[in-house]
Amino acid sequence: MGCKRILISNKYFPTFNRKNVELVTDSIQEIKEHSIITKDGKERSIDCLIYGTGFITDPRIYLKDFTCIGRNQIELKQAWKNGAESYYGIVTKNFPNLFQLLGPNTVLGHNSVIFMIESQVNYILQLIELVDKSGQHAVEIKPEVQDTFNEEIQKQLQGTVWQAGGCNSWYQAADGKNFSLWPTYTWKYWLETRKVNPQNYLLLNKFSKSYAA
Repeated sequence: MGCKRILISNKYFPTFNRKNVELVTDSIQEIKEHSIITKDGKERSIDCLIYGTGFITDPRIYLKDFTCIGRNQIELKQAWKNGAESYYGIVTKNFPNLFQLLGPNTVLGHNSVIFMIESQVNYILQLIELVDKSGQHAVEIKPEVQDTFNEEIQKQLQGTVWQAGGCNSWYQAADGKNFSLWPTYTWKYWLETRKVNPQNYLLLNKFSKSYAA
């Protein structure tokens, strides 16, 4: 377990101790025809450069060219401008009938996400049934419920290896906020999402003034 993704192979770290390997942690400042120059000013000859750019995980970046409009013409990328937040990674305030799988703070660094997805699908089906039986048209998490939930999530993350491990990772936004990981046991997530509490939700009718999409 570590503050970054778990290593599956036991051969990764020993590689750095090989005689023909040099571990360079300085960033690359310049790429030349047959060499690179790192931040420390040293030039190193190379035969091949593997350009591993990784992938974008911060919703504030990957939603830049994606438009999702909620009530009162609020865009999701605007709602998440200070960091992605939702309720159990499934629903987001001001976005009725928007259901997510593996949303904010439900990715795992210690277990299988399939378990999380199964719990989320079960929860979403209950929400759909709730709307259907109510005769209304949409369901939305109450803002105060989501806010309280996220305050608790961030509190639980403090002191964990992912947040206090002393390294930057894709689990965190540029400002250090951990928007991706579930902070505790997966069985707790299953238990807490096993049954929808209708009192945590607003049921909306598309003909009412409060409903706008």
